[in-house]
Amino acid sequence: MDCRHITEQEISEIIQTGNINYAKSEPNSRPDPKYALEGYSKEGQHLRIVVAPQGETLIVITCIELGVEWECHCN
Repeated sequence: MDCRHITEQEISEIIQTGNINYAKSEPNSRPDPKYALEGYSKEGQHLRIVVAPQGETLIVITCIELGVEWECHCN
C-alpha cells in the first residue's frame, strides 16, 4: 500500500462507499469469490480495492489507484 500511496483510511472509505465493478470481480470463483470495489477517496484518488469475504470480515487482496503507475522499490 505504501508504494501505491494508499492509506488504510482510504481503503476503509472505498469499502464503505464504493461500488462493485462486476467486470473486474469474480463473484462465482470457488472457493474464494472476489469483488472489486471502486470509488474516489476524500483526497480525490480513484481507487480499486479487491476484497474476498471470509466469514464476517473482508480480506483485502490488493488496492490500486486507477490511471496512476507508481514505482515500487520493495523487492
